[in-house]
Amino acid sequence: MGDRAGIAGVTVRAFDSIEDTRGALAEIHRDDWKLAPRPVQWDLIRTKPNVLRGVHVHCLRWDYIIVVDGHGTIGLKDVRRRQASFGLNTVIEVTGDQPTVVTIPPGVAHGIYANTALKHLYGLTAGWDGSDNDLGCRYDDPTLGIDWPCTAPILLQRDLDLPDFATLVKQYEAATISTADIAT
Repeated sequence: MGDRAGIAGVTVRAFDSIEDTRGALAEIHRDDWKLAPRPVQWDLIRTKPNVLRGVHVHCLRWDYIIVVDGHGTIGLKDVRRRQASFGLNTVIEVTGDQPTVVTIPPGVAHGIYANTALKHLYGLTAGWDGSDNDLGCRYDDPTLGIDWPCTAPILLQRDLDLPDFATLVKQYEAATISTADIAT
């Protein structure tokens, strides 16, 4: 089913690639793999070198990340206090040369850094409409504990303005309590 990254619900699955004189083919999704809920939206994202996207966390949806070209570093940290993996972090290196899917459940903060020009497929289990309480924290907060392979990445202003990790945890807990109240 894939290599677990140490954080509950996160999976890493390298794809088998079939090569011949024309090039290569890799299956990137099969329903029988059952990695996580099925994506309903797919985006193709191109990122310039030295760009860091994130760090964000979603309250409701799963994300799939598949790098198809270039080299990326995905940083993850569990903000779900009720999980045994709460507070754990990890870094996963992904390249287009070895296609791999990383599935990220709700409540796991994540970002992706482009070591080189990067193209990746981004699957979402709920269509993006801004209502998923998209929260985040500063990529360089020492409490986040992610060892990014950069010191001065290019970031959007909204990512530069994000709070620290402790604030993110409080915001996530408040948002998930609100979401649970709405569902009942």
